Amino acid sequence: MDTTVVFVENLDDQCLMQRLLPDRISILFFGFQFLDAGVFNCKEIIICHRSSTQSPFPRFPTNFNTSRLVILSDCSKEETIVETLNAGAHHYIDLRETERVLTARVGAALRCHLQRECRTLDIEPYTFNLDNRTVFYESRLLNLSPREFELAYYLFSNRNRTVTDSELMRSVWTLPPSVDTRRIDTSICRIKKKMNLNSAASKWNIARFPRMGYQVTC
Repeated sequence: MDTTVVFVENLDDQCLMQRLLPDRISILFFGFQFLDAGVFNCKEIIICHRSSTQSPFPRFPTNFNTSRLVILSDCSKEETIVETLNAGAHHYIDLRETERVLTARVGAALRCHLQRECRTLDIEPYTFNLDNRTVFYESRLLNLSPREFELAYYLFSNRNRTVTDSELMRSVWTLPPSVDTRRIDTSICRIKKKMNLNSAASKWNIARFPRMGYQVTC
């Protein structure tokens, strides 16, 4: 469905979102209780959250994976940001910035989604599907989390090139390069196991180059 769904907590944020996206909002919900319904099948989901209320993260229904999920929040705690992105959010935007900056950031986040013209990536024996963020090994669906999918997709899209930790932090986690990068190593270990990489049964592997980064090679 070609729609944009927005969640807000108060009237002020409703007015803010209508100013940021004057012609784009299709459905607007007050409160986060509707997050549990899990019935959304839309192009974009935007959640506007204030740290003064209970956080709805990372309680995202699984079929949110098919949508571009953008979070606007005034919570700057690193743990909250990381948990939210790991749970499947594509962007985490600081709600305390000026409306001009917010308009540009939200617009860029949604524009990035539209520019992904190639919806699948076929690299035998793997098939990455960007519409629902899933990866298959031949005909078998692999159980990758949303963040693991993003990381695996990025590495395989840049195969045969060393991708630095800083690049992965910016492009996959949308976090500053200075943030602790151990999360990358942990996610890589999980991906290797789930995708059966670095084994005799797979022609692909992920190599770690100290002080440089990771590279997918055949």
